Amino acid sequence: MTTFKLQLLDFPGNYEKGTLPYGPRAYIALKTSSKITWRNKSGKKKGDFTVITPECVKIEEFQYQVKQLIEELKTIDKQAEKFFAKEMKKRKSK
Repeated sequence: MTTFKLQLLDFPGNYEKGTLPYGPRAYIALKTSSKITWRNKSGKKKGDFTVITPECVKIEEFQYQVKQLIEELKTIDKQAEKFFAKEMKKRKSK
């Protein structure tokens, strides 16, 4: 089973009568990440960065990680489509 680095955070809407309508919300969130400290190109200034892939030392490794992230986003997109369709049905039924 693939471990995802990204995830869908979905929150259902509020459709109860007598309450303010509050529609569904969704976000793409980091599920896993790491912190690294890196120097800028001059080597003088350090910065902390959040990374979502392992270190890549070859272009093939980098391209593999890019493809994995694209696949994760496609999966999240499908999950969001289902979520919003379900929310639309709930809203219409109230």
